[in-house]
Amino acid sequence: MTCDSRAEPGSGWAELAGFARRYSPYYRRLYERAPERPAYLHDLPMVDPDDFWAAHRCEGNEILSGPHHDGMVFRSGGTTGLPKTTLYTREELRATIACTAASMIIAGLRPGDRVANLLSAGDMYLSFLHVTYSLRECPVPVVELPIAAHTDLDNIVRILREQTPGVIFATPSFLVRLAAHLRARGLVLPGLRLLLYAGEALYADQRALLAEAYPHAEPRPFAYVTADVGVLATPVPDQGDPRLYRTNSPHTILEIVDPDTGRPVSEPGRTGRIVATNLLRRLMPVIRYPVGDLAEWADPHRGLLRLLGRSSDHARVGTAKISFAVLNSHLTEVIGSKEPPLMQIVLRRHHAKDELLVRVAAQVDDPAACARALHERLQSSHPPYRDHIARNLIHPVAVEWTTVDRLQLNPRTSRVVPVIDERDHQGGPGEAVDSADPGANRERR
Repeated sequence: MTCDSRAEPGSGWAELAGFARRYSPYYRRLYERAPERPAYLHDLPMVDPDDFWAAHRCEGNEILSGPHHDGMVFRSGGTTGLPKTTLYTREELRATIACTAASMIIAGLRPGDRVANLLSAGDMYLSFLHVTYSLRECPVPVVELPIAAHTDLDNIVRILREQTPGVIFATPSFLVRLAAHLRARGLVLPGLRLLLYAGEALYADQRALLAEAYPHAEPRPFAYVTADVGVLATPVPDQGDPRLYRTNSPHTILEIVDPDTGRPVSEPGRTGRIVATNLLRRLMPVIRYPVGDLAEWADPHRGLLRLLGRSSDHARVGTAKISFAVLNSHLTEVIGSKEPPLMQIVLRRHHAKDELLVRVAAQVDDPAACARALHERLQSSHPPYRDHIARNLIHPVAVEWTTVDRLQLNPRTSRVVPVIDERDHQGGPGEAVDSADPGANRERR
């Protein structure tokens, strides 16, 4: 569902916006200069995520439309060790779970499937519980194996061989970790039919390892969902492109917004930022919220979009998020500058692991020492990054010291492209831009 249509009497988004304006101090302030009766959703201003989360605090919360007397509180993984909490009422959670359960059927869940839940549990995270609740609301009968990702790998293998599930729910990173564990022991799991994943992209080099460990299983996304927003879109199987999703209409409105003008994009094939409005949530309204992903419309009239990776507020390396604002602050300290240097982020992949490469338009006396210092600061400020490094899931940050004229520009705006994603997302056609400068001074820890 796109937002090109005008507001009609009783229109979902128009009523929700009016409700938020009346009862949420944050939205009342955000909409001070917005029309009382907007004709289009994009007549309302977009949320600034930093302002949104600054207003969402335990004392004096300005986001909520009322007291939270019933429901659950979840945490996202967080970017800098300060996880964000998301509040749902019981009815909102039930409605979200129903959307996910329907998406699981679209992804290929069948009656009688034995399902292993290998997502992260505890610490107020949503993923394991979300799948658990969704399986219980699933319109087809299934048998659940609630194992969780923190379980010892040898014990997981033992359970999977004893219980013979046909379906696994997990992140791609965990599926690869488990596959490597199986390969080291000369084992395979031939009885698996489906590997249902969410939370990150699946890459071509990962598929080869998955095919070795799970020879008869097909990897598929089961939903495009975030704790911050809810279910944004459902998969579109049998299309040959696992990046293709269908908007979770009528419960979610997705816009693809031009990153320079902020205006909605309607033509297919044009890249923009995803902005989401969830019509199911009223306690903690989510209206025109940038979710941090890039996409293009494949068929806007049918609500089909193609995910293209992360936008420029932060990068996901493995499942760890790196804040570009914090990264920029670290770089400023490392090079001893009074002003942030001009930088460009390149997300790439080699030896089956993600790497974040930072191209910096600056020259330093000791490039290797500066790269080490940046790596150490990121480990301190981003606990998920530190954990991924310790578990050998990603490469340490790499730094390429270059000049402004060697940074890649957007041919349409002549601006420096802030993020270049060279990874082969989900095994589909590559979005790589081979912009590496072989002559640049590159240092890796």
